[in-house]
Amino acid sequence: MFKPNYQIDIDWLYKISYKLERFKKSSPSGNTFVCRCIICGDSAKSKKTARLFFYTKKGSLNYDCKNCGDHGSFYSFMRDVCPQDFEEYKKQQLLDRFQSRSSGHKSKAHINLPPKEEDTNTNDLSESLVGCVRLDKLPKDHPAVLYVLGRQIPDYNLHRLFYADNFRVTAQSIAYEELSPKFPDEPRIVIPFYSKDGLIEMIQGRSLDKQSKLRYISIKSSEGVDKIYGKEKIDNSKTTYCVEGPFDSLFIDNCVATCDSALQRSNANVLIFDNQPRNKEIIELMDTAISNGRSVVIWPVSPNDKIDINDMILMGLSQEQLMNIIQTNTFSGLKAKLMFTKWKKV
Repeated sequence: MFKPNYQIDIDWLYKISYKLERFKKSSPSGNTFVCRCIICGDSAKSKKTARLFFYTKKGSLNYDCKNCGDHGSFYSFMRDVCPQDFEEYKKQQLLDRFQSRSSGHKSKAHINLPPKEEDTNTNDLSESLVGCVRLDKLPKDHPAVLYVLGRQIPDYNLHRLFYADNFRVTAQSIAYEELSPKFPDEPRIVIPFYSKDGLIEMIQGRSLDKQSKLRYISIKSSEGVDKIYGKEKIDNSKTTYCVEGPFDSLFIDNCVATCDSALQRSNANVLIFDNQPRNKEIIELMDTAISNGRSVVIWPVSPNDKIDINDMILMGLSQEQLMNIIQTNTFSGLKAKLMFTKWKKV
């Protein structure tokens, strides 16, 4: 069961204290606080009356209103009473949980991070991808570059991504069939998919418009293309990994992406599903992978909502911490089944 970090709870209580009328510490020697109840409004007769208490019990921060009787953990208080602050609070709690698992379990294996120098064998497809410019060739304030760096994708991976002013033109240049007249001609980030030999098999366009109903559009160069990103970078002499999203794969060494949850389509040594313990489809796919003898990552934290690799980076995990968590939480066989049972919430 998830237990929030007590000190983070205390810090956040102080952060939101400006919203709590007549907030003060009621116990000089301990962490007990009192304020007017923000839930029921407290006494209507006296504005000085304060009956909502925050107190410590068994190493956890709780709240209790002596007027309306509402009570619970500080986590539930943040979720139900301060929803505008809850997401940031929850991210900090989850980050602390991930970091504590990372520092508490040192991997015996060497932690490989993606290379920070551009691979000299990387093809410059600026000419073969019609209407495209590599992101590392664009100004740092270009919207496509700002979007990618905003997701904290390492700038040494910018050369693997492109930008097209008119995605329709780029897509038609590699498509094996005529595009629909309704195909969007908008600007998009272009993600090229190569064969093992470095030949373009497919491209994926990521919209820069937050309101777009089609965030990603995939275009194949032939009908039988295997939809796996990153094959040209794989070194089979090292441990290989597979995730769902191409962007996620850029944070992990020797990693491919399937662009969907069917990770078993890849031949990777380790399958890294998104952290979705309530998603029935993910649970079924992980269960099948374990039964098939595949090695999978069972995340040490089981959140209520989906968390993917990029989310963890945005929460504050370093790539080294991320790789440590992945390596120390990779399981197969009976151990995987046991850890999987503890992790899932369905």
